[in-house]
Amino acid sequence: MKTLLLDAGARAARRASLPAAAAAIALGLLLAPSSANAQSKEELDKARATFREGLALSAANNCSGALVKFKAVAAVKMTPQVAFNIAECEEKLGKLVSALGNYRLAESAAAGDPKIKDLAAQAGSRATAIEERIPKLTVTRGKGAEAAQLELDGVELSRSQIGTPVTVDPGPHLLIGRIGDREASRQTVDIEEKESKTVEVVITEAEKPADDKPKLDDKPQLPVEPTQPASRGPSIPGIVLTGVGVAGIAAGLVLFFGPRQSTIDELDTLCGGDNTCPPSAKATADQGRLYTGIAEAAAGVGIASLVTGVILIATNPSKPASTPKAQSGVRFIGAAPGATLGGVSLTGRF
Repeated sequence: MKTLLLDAGARAARRASLPAAAAAIALGLLLAPSSANAQSKEELDKARATFREGLALSAANNCSGALVKFKAVAAVKMTPQVAFNIAECEEKLGKLVSALGNYRLAESAAAGDPKIKDLAAQAGSRATAIEERIPKLTVTRGKGAEAAQLELDGVELSRSQIGTPVTVDPGPHLLIGRIGDREASRQTVDIEEKESKTVEVVITEAEKPADDKPKLDDKPQLPVEPTQPASRGPSIPGIVLTGVGVAGIAAGLVLFFGPRQSTIDELDTLCGGDNTCPPSAKATADQGRLYTGIAEAAAGVGIASLVTGVILIATNPSKPASTPKAQSGVRFIGAAPGATLGGVSLTGRF
């Protein structure tokens, strides 16, 4: 049964060398009943299926997909064979630093098992070959960066790593220098396989802040626009009171010189021009007094309203929001007193 499993694993991976045997042995270990000490049967069944999917993806040269599957298996049970397959996928993807670590892990785990001693030798030789390919990057502090925090690919470099060669994957890397919370320097470093490169972080005085905490005096001063007086429109109450005053005065004058005067004339006729009046003239006299009182009241209210309205208008004149600049040129205006040229005046302003 074990032989059949080994053959199935080899066919799935399409490998003729030791990696094929390593993948098959890993599958066999996952299938073995003795491996179910710490994991449930359901977890192991799922890991077996996932491992087969990883082998198929690896055989199809889909290393990214295979790596996801192998890491999922490792989360259930890590074996030397699983570590070897992870390292192999990472090597093909250019993740040499991580591949080196997993090759070393597979070598160390397989060293004590005589059944897979060849796997240990193969992992060791792969690790040695990768070590020669991994580039080394040395980051140093330059002028202005003596106290800066240096980050390589988002990870802060420790004091022991600065000025010391650090193994990195080939390709571009982002190097950032920070002072406090501010990014003061940013550069991209591209490095090839087997290359050793030194990069100096320099922060110029223009980039370097004098103090991490901004001072109030350092805030940029915004230009102050000249303030314009608030625009005030005409006084609405003043206009209303003025109108009421004019109407009151007009009503008083109309009553005084209209119905009141006609009533007085009628009373003079009834009284015969002297101070003795017959009883029948009492109604006419009362009507005359009524008209006189209404006329005086209307005129009094009108005068008071007119005076108050004029005062309100005078104390709250209408002002424009801004004073327009004098414009030079010639303009036409409509008909006005003294207009010439057919009712049009020509005026100029300079």
